Amino acid sequence: MVNSNFSFPKLVVAQRERLDISTSSVNVDAHSLTVSNVVAVSRYLATVNITNKAILAIDKCSNIITKKLEQGEVIYGVNTGFGGSADQRTDAVNELQQRLFTLLTVGITSSDSPPHHGEPLLLDQAASTTMPESWVRASMLVRLNSLAGGASGVRVEIAERLASLLNQDIVALVPLRGSISASGDLSPLSYIGAVLQGKKYASAYSGSRAITGQRRLLRADAALAEAGLEALGVEAKEGLALVNGTAVSAGVAALAVYECVNLAMLSQILTAMNVEALCGTDESFDPFIAKLRPHPGQIDSARSIFAFLAGSKLVNSDEYLAPGTLRQDRYSVRTATQWIGPVLEDFMLAYEQISTELNSVTDNPLIDSETGKVYHGGNFQAKAITNAVEKLRSGLQSLGRMLFSQCTEIINPATNNGLPPNLVADDPSCSFIFKGTDIMVAALTSELGFLANPVGSHVQTAEMGNQGINSLALISTRYTLKAVDVFSQLASAHLLALCQALDLRARYSGTTTDGVPDATPILGSAARKMYTFVRQGLKVPFVTEAIVGGSVEEAYADVAPSVGKYHTVIYEAIRSGRLYDVVADCAKSAQDGKIRNVVAKL
Repeated sequence: MVNSNFSFPKLVVAQRERLDISTSSVNVDAHSLTVSNVVAVSRYLATVNITNKAILAIDKCSNIITKKLEQGEVIYGVNTGFGGSADQRTDAVNELQQRLFTLLTVGITSSDSPPHHGEPLLLDQAASTTMPESWVRASMLVRLNSLAGGASGVRVEIAERLASLLNQDIVALVPLRGSISASGDLSPLSYIGAVLQGKKYASAYSGSRAITGQRRLLRADAALAEAGLEALGVEAKEGLALVNGTAVSAGVAALAVYECVNLAMLSQILTAMNVEALCGTDESFDPFIAKLRPHPGQIDSARSIFAFLAGSKLVNSDEYLAPGTLRQDRYSVRTATQWIGPVLEDFMLAYEQISTELNSVTDNPLIDSETGKVYHGGNFQAKAITNAVEKLRSGLQSLGRMLFSQCTEIINPATNNGLPPNLVADDPSCSFIFKGTDIMVAALTSELGFLANPVGSHVQTAEMGNQGINSLALISTRYTLKAVDVFSQLASAHLLALCQALDLRARYSGTTTDGVPDATPILGSAARKMYTFVRQGLKVPFVTEAIVGGSVEEAYADVAPSVGKYHTVIYEAIRSGRLYDVVADCAKSAQDGKIRNVVAKL
């Protein structure tokens, strides 16, 4: 049965529109947090506001723990030991919560101080041992949203302090490694909890980002004092509620899925551009073919690419094939929708899984404020996140392998349908400009293949045998973001090569009268937008030997132009999100009236 509601362009457009709406403020109510909200708070410094309803729910639940203790009830992690030591009992309930932080703050957080005696370091120690601030902000937001569910037994002051830290941009220094994501992300969350309390063994980034030198790493108590916040201790259950949950895995996964959705749509735009660069046919994307194999992802991808090619003067019709040319395109474009479709379906499911986790209460035990009953369970087991991000990482590998084939085909004169070898604009006997790109994309594709390996199958029993299964969600999510970065570099190289190929087609078609071709008159709807962004928005030119290695006057940041520098400019536009505006615009065109004729055929 075909899912007629499946629309990947709709998802791309919706998450971009939600991001635009939420860049000023995000309401926290335990139920409506979106992936775009997480991106807005973590990367664009949107403020947060806990709704009145959520505050009432938190307050109602917080009083139950006190009553249970007065009645002599045994509650895990409140008057018992932790994990495999839960057979221990104590009346020192507040002190017990403090012990939780000292047992969990065990990660390595190397500073970015100058190396000893000035010797070069093997690695950037800070980057290789600590999380980016955006990851920590995402984690804080998701933890806050979980507490807003009113089932964790914390005081309102704890939730409000988390919100204050976000709004005043006080961000804990958190170790990159050390979580197995079952019993939640205990160690990384303990660093956030330690900063919340102003512990002297914790550190936090504080200060303005707008003024160079004002953003710095301070001891947690100093960071709070500078912001006018008093130290806040944790009481019964509150330490456990702060550290026992999937917030770090879920928050970082939200950042990953946002990127992956945009990159999957970019892959379809690049595929359409590749068809044009090869003077291929749109026949492969005709709705008739997808209708006979009605997987929703394939149908959706065919619709999008068919729409992206609308108006192109480079697309060939089978009626006008020159003698001796291929009757059909090679696999990398002809079967693109069959290749992309399953990835889109996986990404949609991953998006749903991560969105659900963002609005889940994931600590243990949990409290029903209506009945007063305390439940001991395992919502901290983050397997849903592992499952989601491994689909994302595998999908990026599939899309990357497709882009690799497409890129090498337009560079290779044996397969590029009349373009010069290595896409050179000069004498091909002494110019080989894009040959290095051919090698580069092979290296990146190989690395993507390695990163696609599953993480979740490497589980080890931990913590006195108590944690016999654990999700490894945060480890898997980290590698997914690494794959996002590698894929972005691959897409950057491919996009530069495509713009070069399209300019060469424009030169051959006679649409330009000087040495600098302009391909816009002959391009399809999506290619025209992306090409214009690269050429005009990013100022990346048609590449010739006279351009690369040229004068510093034509340079970026006083560095003379090179193919690698142009790759970098495009890569940075992807990583900053600038290029995603073009992706969303193309997706909106595919979603709106430009595909009515396609939908009618289906």
